Amino acid sequence: MAEFKVHTVRNRQVPLAARDKHGHDVLADVHSEDGVFMKGFDGPARRGLVDEHFLELDLGPLARPRQVTLFLTGWLFPASTSLRLGVSQDPSAAKPRPPALLVPDEHGNWQVAREFMGFPGGRTKTIAVDISDVFLTADYRVRIATNMEFCWDAVFFSVDEEPAGLELTRLPVAAADLHYRGFSAIIDKGGFGPDGYDYNRVSTAPKWAPMAGLFTRYGDVTELLQQEDDLTVIFGSGDELTVAFDVPQNSPPTGWKRDFLLHNVGWDKDNDLSVVTSQAVEPLPFHGMSGYPYGADDEFPDTARHREYLRKYQTRTQNNVDFWRQTQRFEK
Repeated sequence: MAEFKVHTVRNRQVPLAARDKHGHDVLADVHSEDGVFMKGFDGPARRGLVDEHFLELDLGPLARPRQVTLFLTGWLFPASTSLRLGVSQDPSAAKPRPPALLVPDEHGNWQVAREFMGFPGGRTKTIAVDISDVFLTADYRVRIATNMEFCWDAVFFSVDEEPAGLELTRLPVAAADLHYRGFSAIIDKGGFGPDGYDYNRVSTAPKWAPMAGLFTRYGDVTELLQQEDDLTVIFGSGDELTVAFDVPQNSPPTGWKRDFLLHNVGWDKDNDLSVVTSQAVEPLPFHGMSGYPYGADDEFPDTARHREYLRKYQTRTQNNVDFWRQTQRFEK
C-alpha cells in the first residue's frame, strides 16, 4: 500500500493536547513509546470490532506549514477470518471502519478529510502519514476515528523537515537455516498492549493442527532467500528460520549512525477453517498469480528450475500422529 521510503526527523514535535471521545486528556499515554497504550473505546471487542472511538490531536499553532507528517505507533487486534466472516453474516453488526482522518472546518464542524488513513497492521508498528493537505483552516487539530480495535502508544509529528543525508546498502543473505524450535512463552504485559514473548522459555510440544501437504525440508535454505522469485521457504507452526547477513566492511562516516531494516517478501496462509484451502499447503503461491486461491487459468510455473525446487526442497510433512496423540491425551 505504501511505497518504500526512509523517513528522517531532526525535530520531533509532540501534540499540544490529545483527547479521547469523552474529552479525557490522554496526552501522557501517547507522549512516548513506553508500552503505555491509549484505549479509546469503551465496551469489549465483538468479533474484532468495538464502539466508535477516536484520538483527537491538537498540533498547536503552526505557521502555514508546507509539509506535516504524523508518526503513529500502535497496534491492531488482528481479527481472524472467522471473525470477519461472522460480521459479514450478521445484519446487525457494524461493518469494520478503518481509521479515517477528520479535521475541523471554518465553523468548527468535523469533516472527513481522508476516508482511509492507513494503519499499523497487527502488533506494534510505527506508520508515517502525510497530512500536509488535509487542513481546511488554521486550526491544526485532527481526529483519527474508527470502530476497529486500535490502541495507540505514541504520536509525534514533523513540520517542513528537509530529508537528512542517508545511504542505503543492500546486504545479501549470507546464510539461512530452517529448523524446528517450538513456541516461545507468552507474556501478559497488562494494560492495553499486545502480549509479549519470552524467547528463552520455549515449548517444543505441537500446538496447532497440522496442515496437509509438503513443507520445505530442514537445513540450509540460503539460495531460496537471495532474490524475489517463486522459490519460497515454506514453514509451519513451530518452525524457525535463522538468517545471517554480512556486515558492510566500511564503517559509517564520522557522525553517522548505522541502522538496519529487514526487507522480506512472502505470503501467509491462516490455518482458519473459514479460509479457503486453509487445511493444506497447496496450491503454492507465485508472483504471477491473478489471486489466491487461483483458478484453472493459473498454475504454479512448470519450468525446469521450479521442478528442481519442488524436488529438492519441498519434501517434508508435518507430524500428524504426534499432534493427535497429544490431543487425545489432553482429552482423557
